[in-house]
Amino acid sequence: MAPNAFLARITGVIARIDETQQEAIDTAATWVADAIAADHHAFLFGAGHSFLAVMDTYPRIGSFPGWVPIHELSTSYMPGVLGNQGLRQVLYLERVEGFGRLVMENYRLSEEDVMVVISNSGVNPMGVDVALVAREHGLKTVCVTSRAHSLAGTPRHSSGQRLLEACDLVIDTCVPAGDTLVDVPGFGRVASASTIGACVVMQALVAATAELLAGRGHRTPVFPSHNAGMAADEQEAAERMVDDWFAEHARRTAGLTR
Repeated sequence: MAPNAFLARITGVIARIDETQQEAIDTAATWVADAIAADHHAFLFGAGHSFLAVMDTYPRIGSFPGWVPIHELSTSYMPGVLGNQGLRQVLYLERVEGFGRLVMENYRLSEEDVMVVISNSGVNPMGVDVALVAREHGLKTVCVTSRAHSLAGTPRHSSGQRLLEACDLVIDTCVPAGDTLVDVPGFGRVASASTIGACVVMQALVAATAELLAGRGHRTPVFPSHNAGMAADEQEAAERMVDDWFAEHARRTAGLTR
């Protein structure tokens, strides 16, 4: 059997992230660590499939309080292709200029916070709106996108900006234009890479941020793996850590919305 084409090509995408994006990831990690250490926030936003990278960052095993995912249900939950909460609605809403601004009105933002916006194409108005609102409030802004895909598209925001042009820092997922990696003759191009690329970038950012915080002596609960087999005392310790994690998240986010 021939080697799996997708596995070979996604490995190449991850290798290019490693080779070319270390400096940008380290810069973003410094900004996020500064915010979290100062009791501020690292906001996360993504619409459509880009929301999966937000959810994969926080909350989940190995995550720690300080991150604030913006869960806009109408652009991040697609229970069916058609019908209620269908894909058509999501694709429409992320193209509506002003909707991102409306979402951001729910949050009290500080110039000591950080905003991370994830979008493979970076051309739709919603993500650009979120980034522009954050910059207007003085936040440092990070864009996680495919440069190749974004530059191949036409920005839909009235400012004429793509997301990568609206943010202070760009981390490239190194995904090729078009997103898919495998061309199957007689069938078409299949197997998209953008979600995997964005998740790899975000977990690299999480790890680099944790290393910086640890180096400064900053301690915070980390959500443990609590379903794996372990001794009774280890299970009790994991459950205490989970309780501490919830309490710290609640403390940090108290009064965050308005």
